[in-house]
Amino acid sequence: MSELSSVCQIYSAWAKGTVLYTRWAARCGIGYPELMVLYSLKTGADLTQRQITEEIGLVKATVNTVIRDLKKRGFVILDPGRHDRREKLVRLTEQGKKYADNIIDPLLAAEERISGKIGNERMEQTIGTMELFNLLFEKELKERERRHE
Repeated sequence: MSELSSVCQIYSAWAKGTVLYTRWAARCGIGYPELMVLYSLKTGADLTQRQITEEIGLVKATVNTVIRDLKKRGFVILDPGRHDRREKLVRLTEQGKKYADNIIDPLLAAEERISGKIGNERMEQTIGTMELFNLLFEKELKERERRHE
């Protein structure tokens, strides 16, 4: 297999995973961005909007729109940051925790079952490979940006 086709296969597998999570979201009656924000809030602790944006790979405007909607529905509150009061920590309310539990807990259970079938060693290898790929890709992007300044 050529290097180009293996990279294309990695991207294709990643894209198919995104499609599957989008289908999961649709079955829950929500969009993919809301699913990912809820996932971050459920599995993370005291996250800022910027941290959520970086974690889930969506643009800041999309994450901001989802958070504003969740706030309007009473599912999240925004608290001042510990170090920078301008930065807001996004937290689930009690109502928001129940809402997120109904959507995210079954997803986490499915992911756990799938991970168990794949096995820890293969999961760790996959994670390590993707982290290395992303690190090297980020270096490539920075180099390209530097050349075009």
